[in-house]
Amino acid sequence: MPNPTVLVIDDQMQSVAVLLQYFRGQSVNVMVALDGVDGIKKAQQGEVDIILLDVSMPDMSGYDVCRHRKSDPGTRKIPVIFLSGNTSFEHKLEGFASGGVDYICKPFSSEEVLARVFVHFKYGKLSDKNGDQFDAYTLPSQFAAQETSKNNQILAAAIEMLTSPDLQWEGTVNLAHQLGVNEKKLTEIFKNQFGMTVNEYHITQRLENARERLASSRTQIQIIATEAGYLNASDFSRAFRTRYGLGPREYRQACARASLDTTPREE
Repeated sequence: MPNPTVLVIDDQMQSVAVLLQYFRGQSVNVMVALDGVDGIKKAQQGEVDIILLDVSMPDMSGYDVCRHRKSDPGTRKIPVIFLSGNTSFEHKLEGFASGGVDYICKPFSSEEVLARVFVHFKYGKLSDKNGDQFDAYTLPSQFAAQETSKNNQILAAAIEMLTSPDLQWEGTVNLAHQLGVNEKKLTEIFKNQFGMTVNEYHITQRLENARERLASSRTQIQIIATEAGYLNASDFSRAFRTRYGLGPREYRQACARASLDTTPREE
């Protein structure tokens, strides 16, 4: 299977150069577009798995690009992560309402970008050239098949366990023991790959599951919080807001707005 492809759409060459540096040495192909029109064209023509999209661009804003992508059956399933220097609530809300799955504020770090891109690769549906789809749980083993080092094999096994719906989280020490390594070694592997600890990765994965549930179902937020491992809904809301810039209820409302905006209207 070919490496996943990231499409960077940003009119600022400095930002593009930084992102290209982040992806150097990663098992990822990168395409670049310097404006929204070219970005839409490349998304339609290429095998794009995820889009990193700048918000403030001349002629066509990132929000407009995202809405256009959402209205096109050929590109609507491609996850969009917004990149913006604006941290205001209103801008984040518009980003999610236009169909984005995440919103990263500038200046960003390599650890943050790579971790979030990886998470959305894992939890999105990726298509190969034949249009066949595989779900998130198969992705780690696909990466492991390309990398033969022992560390990557450990990483793949750890992620497969962490993403299992039957996981009973008992901490990094227990997970490391099951994998036949010590806690220090496992933490080092995760820090090198994602810039986060095993526990931080686990929390990110739980919140991403919750985000998908909020977007795709009407399940009560308290139930989603409990499924994500939060006994207190306030703790869940606080963690969700820290991660995504919006509270769970606000995020669900933004997704509902995005769905209405892209629903075909009868003539």
